Amino acid sequence: MPPHNRRLKQIEFALDSVSFECQVQNWTMQNNSEDGEKQYTQCPDGEFREETDPDYALELTFFSDWRENGISDWLTQHDGELVDFTLDHHPNIPAEHVQWTGQLYVRAPSVGGESRATEQTEVTLQVAGKPVYARVGA
Repeated sequence: MPPHNRRLKQIEFALDSVSFECQVQNWTMQNNSEDGEKQYTQCPDGEFREETDPDYALELTFFSDWRENGISDWLTQHDGELVDFTLDHHPNIPAEHVQWTGQLYVRAPSVGGESRATEQTEVTLQVAGKPVYARVGA
């Protein structure tokens, strides 16, 4: 297969059907799931890996928005809640449009920073279980 590359330019991102993609500067769907421990028995085919639980997180860097229902305000208002999320990657490219959906635990962002700097926030939101991955495009 020949090389292929694409710049990250556009996503669609919603928490409980409220869109926030225009505030997001950087995002990562992080798979922190560990490999199961390798176990052995005394028979020739006696090796297996124990099951582990999925461990996913959505890491976001966004421009802070403290207006009513802005992303900073919204995360703070819903701190600790389990909410639905949808993240569409390359939604403008039908052959590459993929989507993750599921639920995640909202965490209020930290606040503050350097004087005269553009206010940005980094937050890691833990996903409940494993997000559902789907091809949306053609």
